Amino acid sequence: MALIESINPETGETQFEAQEESTSDEVNLSVQRARSLARTWSMTSYANRAGVLEAIANALDGASPELAELAHSETALGVDRLVGEIARTTFQLRLFADALRLGKLGEIEIDEPVAGAPPAGRPHLVRHLIGIGPVAVFGAGNFPFAFGELGGDTASALAAGCPVIVKEHPGHPVLARTVIKLSQDAIAGSGYDRDLIQGIRGLVAGQELVQHREIRAVGFTGSQLAGRSLFDLASKRPEPIPFYGELGSMNPVFITHAALAARKDQIATDAAGAISIGKGQFCTKPAVLFVPDDDEFLTLLTQGLSVIASGPLLSPSSKDRFVASVARVSSVGGVEELLSASRGEGLYDVSPGLLVTTLENFLAHAPALLQECFGPIALVVRVSQDADLASVVPALEGCLVASIQAEPSLDQELVRSLMGPLSEVAGRIVLNGWPTGLAVAPAQNHGGPYPASTSPIHTSVGLHAAERFLRPLVVQNASKEAWPGLDDLWGSF
Repeated sequence: MALIESINPETGETQFEAQEESTSDEVNLSVQRARSLARTWSMTSYANRAGVLEAIANALDGASPELAELAHSETALGVDRLVGEIARTTFQLRLFADALRLGKLGEIEIDEPVAGAPPAGRPHLVRHLIGIGPVAVFGAGNFPFAFGELGGDTASALAAGCPVIVKEHPGHPVLARTVIKLSQDAIAGSGYDRDLIQGIRGLVAGQELVQHREIRAVGFTGSQLAGRSLFDLASKRPEPIPFYGELGSMNPVFITHAALAARKDQIATDAAGAISIGKGQFCTKPAVLFVPDDDEFLTLLTQGLSVIASGPLLSPSSKDRFVASVARVSSVGGVEELLSASRGEGLYDVSPGLLVTTLENFLAHAPALLQECFGPIALVVRVSQDADLASVVPALEGCLVASIQAEPSLDQELVRSLMGPLSEVAGRIVLNGWPTGLAVAPAQNHGGPYPASTSPIHTSVGLHAAERFLRPLVVQNASKEAWPGLDDLWGSF
């Protein structure tokens, strides 16, 4: 039986007890358990579903200090940062709970009957949104709580009325086991079956989970390589299923001459912070900046990045992938390294880095320069004229978020000229802000055209995330007067 080791990213040493990978029989048993609960959970009242989500949130809050310490030992993300991430996770659990109680998820639509023949005439129609069935969730390693085993995919699927089977992340295996058991205990304490959430472990087990005939949808947050592989498996099934993958993004930033003239120091400071936050391991990290050809700004940005402390990435293998990807981009002709990302005292440390090239060189080598380097580094592209910014957009891939730094009093037309093209490649556009601030709000969108995500019409953050795991069901000729016991089968309060 293969084992999954817990590795301390700061030392590269193994720790805790190794976890056994799940067998095919264990995967099948987990899916069958979830399938047996799917109908009952889908028909559970909104209020009771909300109570379960709140119970999980309360359990997480109650164990926050211990969980943050455990998560830090497996991710090196910092205890304070992880305490805040737990609070974000419980906030989004309660956001879905509140939405359920207010009837904002799975709203019922009713068409009263109209006498006569179609198209003017119609029968009585009630449109429900019901849980799609058992959902597989692949959580992220860089946000082990907010996008991990109990993150937004799990919260939205449970809120939609779907049991969840989580493929536990190998980067934090002990934390994964811990939070799943914590959530199961909270569910059981609420009077429901603890198997509404289950976990499986191992690469092969995850592949088998996606291909199991009883799994109805998949939520994924991770790399483009892994996500595309699983997406292909989901699509090639005899019965294809939706695969909602968030696969990362380059997240371009456009800075105008007027913005730089008005607040050059502040933009440089904020850019350094956004590039390096979380050691650059944010899916919303600004990775390519289109900036006026200004040596002083480059000096300020380089200085800002150079004073940020080095540290380990999520795992030794994360560092290896980062170093290799930086080397590939740096080797492209016409790219200059202003600040090396290989600095650091620890064996697995990296430091913020910075690359620079010209607009002409970027346009000539865009595919090679748009390879994601998952860590604290960015590429600055020198742009002579603001009017040239729009020429960049056709060369970009789909992204989660694009940002514009501009002056409203001077750049109205320029921003208008950018917004249209950017709307075709981005899932979110930020004006005079930085992309790493992703608010958990009902209207939020975290997705975008491929390769940012595999389903550009959906989001993995915000209340609309639940729509991924709901499907419409119309019941005809079931008026309250004739069938008073049928109107509250789904979506009752």
